[in-house]
Amino acid sequence: MKKAKKVDEKNSLEALLLKGKSAYEENKTKTFQYVLIAVFIIVAIVAVRMKFNGASGKYNAADSAYYEATQAAFAGQGVADGAVLSAAAASYKNTVTGSVLNADAGDAFLGAGQQDAADREAYSRGVKSADGEAKTPADPSVNFNAAYEAYQAATSSSDPEVQARAYYGSGVAQEALATVAADDAAVEAAVEKAKEAYKKVAEVSAESPYCALAAKALANLDRDLTLDYYKSVANAFVNLPEPSDESILSENSDELNVGEGVGVEGFDTNDDASEAEEDAPVEDQTPATESE
Repeated sequence: MKKAKKVDEKNSLEALLLKGKSAYEENKTKTFQYVLIAVFIIVAIVAVRMKFNGASGKYNAADSAYYEATQAAFAGQGVADGAVLSAAAASYKNTVTGSVLNADAGDAFLGAGQQDAADREAYSRGVKSADGEAKTPADPSVNFNAAYEAYQAATSSSDPEVQARAYYGSGVAQEALATVAADDAAVEAAVEKAKEAYKKVAEVSAESPYCALAAKALANLDRDLTLDYYKSVANAFVNLPEPSDESILSENSDELNVGEGVGVEGFDTNDDASEAEEDAPVEDQTPATESE
């Protein structure tokens, strides 16, 4: 009796296992699919988190580079460092961030070139630097060319507004180059490139605030007098005189020092005539009245 009962229980257990195995075989494919989906979801979450964290660190680095390049300018102690901004932009190729950094670099190089031009003119007048030395300033065309290249790199942006800013900056950089060009042919070439850049602004973004600025600049460049003006400015800049170590006044001239007065000895002031007038009798010019 007991033996028969054990046999029945054994058969029941085997039947249950066989039934479970059969169910597993039937759902094996679905179970595998569910596992794969779960794995994919986990991997996707991890990838998104890694990408987000990486991008966050990346843009923090961009912010740091921008701060490093511009803090001197904000403090009023110089101009922004275009080289630092260009180096940061190189790490963000094919991104809007990289294009913006290139445009910022163009602004920085443009400012540096303008400072070089001002220093060159001051140097030609004999103005010494803060340390008392008359150092030959840098050629402004180097920074102006760097500005143009940085702006051109920004024109590849996928953002039309950044493109418009970059093309407008390219035009400004070429106009700056025209003011320091070596000859008339170089002036004409720079002006033509400036026109081409200004025309591109409206093409890439008709709603950009740079459109009005570009249209105004283009209209100015289309005037014949503008080209003549740039040629004269460039010629004057290229031919700036070297500063002289000698005073403009000769050694034998009556040079005046600060604080000295001007002597009036020997000057005829017509004092005799004045004294004669004072000694002359004064006629009575009171109107006569009729006697009663």
